[in-house]
Order: sequence, then C-alpha cells, then structure tokens
Amino acid sequence: MKKLFLYLIFLVAISDVKSQGYIHVYDTVDSAGSAISTKIMTSRIKESAKLYLQYAPVPRFTQLDYAFGTDASEHKKLNGNGVLYLPSLNSDASEYPIKRVYAKTPDGIVELKRIGEINVGNTDPEIIKVFGKNRIDYYYFLPYQLTKTKCELLIDWNINRKEFVLTKFPDASYLGFDTPTRTGDSIDLKFLADFLKREFNVEPGK
Repeated sequence: MKKLFLYLIFLVAISDVKSQGYIHVYDTVDSAGSAISTKIMTSRIKESAKLYLQYAPVPRFTQLDYAFGTDASEHKKLNGNGVLYLPSLNSDASEYPIKRVYAKTPDGIVELKRIGEINVGNTDPEIIKVFGKNRIDYYYFLPYQLTKTKCELLIDWNINRKEFVLTKFPDASYLGFDTPTRTGDSIDLKFLADFLKREFNVEPGK
C-alpha cells in the first residue's frame, strides 16, 4: 500500500512576491505500488521544468515521496517507520549537503534519520536551464505516527535557507492495520534493503 505525495517547492524572483520571496506549490498523486525510481523522478522533474520555465532560474526545488509497509509485519520490521524519498535540486552547489530534515511539532523538534543519498546531478539542458545542474536524492526514515501529528516538515539547506517548508501534517492517508509508534528495538536491515528496492528501485551501496 503506497500513497505518493509530490510537493513542488520553489523560489522565484518576481516583484510582487512578499517578504519570504517564494511561491509554494504542491500536487498530490495516488500511486498503487509501483516503484518510484530515479528515472521516473527525472521525467517528472523535466515536466516541472517545462511548467516553470517562465520563472527560471529557480534557486531551489524539491519533490517528496514517502512509503510505508504493506502490512503489520512490514511495519514491525521497519520499527514503525516508512521511508521518505526527497529529490532535491539547487542552483548553488554550496547548499549541499542538506544539513537536516526535521518536523516542528507542538512538543518540540523531531529529527529525521538519514538512510543515504545519491548524487544524481542534471545533464538535461531543459532541467539545467530552470533548476541548475545540481541534484541530490535523499532517503530518510519517516515515523508513521509523525504523519498523523500536527506539524511542519522542514529542511535546513547548508548555508542560505533554513526552515524551508516541505509540507504540513497530518495527512489524509491511513494504513489498514494497527500502527504502534515503536514495534521493536531495531530496523530489519535486510528487509529495509528489499523495501528500498521495491518502493524506490534503489539498493544500499548502489
């Protein structure tokens, strides 16, 4: 079971934008179990580049996808977590690595634990014209219960942009089984590797 959420977030230089200087746009799309690979995301980013060509250059751009286990057994193996897939583009290479991804909740800050990243880069001239040549795709653990908590999911870029809003929770999706906050003492790393391959078509160390 998987819900795909795409959040298109970008900064544009137009005169009527107010003090924060950015436009925040998001789309939501349902997905029925297909792997969201780097190649598929690249295709979607290219379509976004065409859509936002009039705002080029766009300093920062992200898309967001997350997935959870299909049943209680998988949920337990991931210790109550899903995986957040965060493709990020930035025209300024010094903004990498992203310092942190975290949630601001009424009870405080929840830091997301990074699984890994892939330095994808951009070679397509249409994408480079709008978003620049730098792209790194990040993967984080995302606690399921966090998606049911009133909070904001934020990025701190390396230098110039802090508290960059990705999205707000709670979301409208629910898993069809019991979802305790913690289901064990550790992540099943073998299953995590299988899960990353199935949901995002990536493998640890690849």
